[in-house]
Amino acid sequence: MKTKDITSVTMERLVGQYKMPHISHDVVLVDTLKTLPELTGARRLSLCMFMGVCTDGVASITVNGRKRIASRNNVMLITDESVVDNINFSPDFDGIGFFLSYKMLQEILKDIQNMSGLFLLTHNYSIFEITPDELETLHLYLGQMRKRIATPHRRYSLEVVRLLILTMIAEMREALERIVQGREPEDRQSRAERIFVQYIQLVEKHYKEQRQVQWYAAQMELSPKYLCEAISAVSRRSPNEWIDKFVTTEIRNRLRYTNKRISEIATEMHFPTQSFFGKYFKDNVGVSPSDYRNGLEK
Repeated sequence: MKTKDITSVTMERLVGQYKMPHISHDVVLVDTLKTLPELTGARRLSLCMFMGVCTDGVASITVNGRKRIASRNNVMLITDESVVDNINFSPDFDGIGFFLSYKMLQEILKDIQNMSGLFLLTHNYSIFEITPDELETLHLYLGQMRKRIATPHRRYSLEVVRLLILTMIAEMREALERIVQGREPEDRQSRAERIFVQYIQLVEKHYKEQRQVQWYAAQMELSPKYLCEAISAVSRRSPNEWIDKFVTTEIRNRLRYTNKRISEIATEMHFPTQSFFGKYFKDNVGVSPSDYRNGLEK
């Protein structure tokens, strides 16, 4: 079965090739989600993320190999390194959104406390529902962003847009807390949340080479038992489950969107043998790598 190589969505391409309204290549506005040229076909977001709000109709989209449905009052949040494909809109579909550079995202996240909800959301919930009041609030902020991006010559436009995005994330805290269940008392949770965020950042950076919880615990100067307790308390997933999620997502994308042989993928993902690679994938996904590539996912 012939597959396509994964090409990249970058801020530079959105601005240069598609002439989309932007500020300083850090924020690119999408006035209507119907005009997402870079998300036609298989694309990997590169050093950027996308946030969109569906205001009417229905859209289907495949994110990292899994089909998602967005309808009115839904937010679409697609993070850096995610692969998207198979976008279909109903005739009445509409919405607005923006791309954000990874650099700007990192600057914004520095100002957010208790970030574990955001991390859980981006890795578990690429599409999630908000209330009509929350939708109206997001529309107000997006409208203000549109005005500022339309007048980039104004001295503080970039800083105002950055603060608007920061405020949008703060306004969405209720939606995040509805999704992230089982929170502990604040005095205990804050420590666990900091551990969770640090752990996710380490896994994002090293999951292709390191899949042992003991290694991550050593980097964080924690015992494996304490790390497991903290991660499980915040996310209701074990540290191993998070590692497996990152690894299998990357393997899915390489199987579906590249022409690389399975043996090549196994080597690139630092598996000792192709046999071990196949067993790992089948244990976590339910089918062999070759069956998944041929569209036989359970």
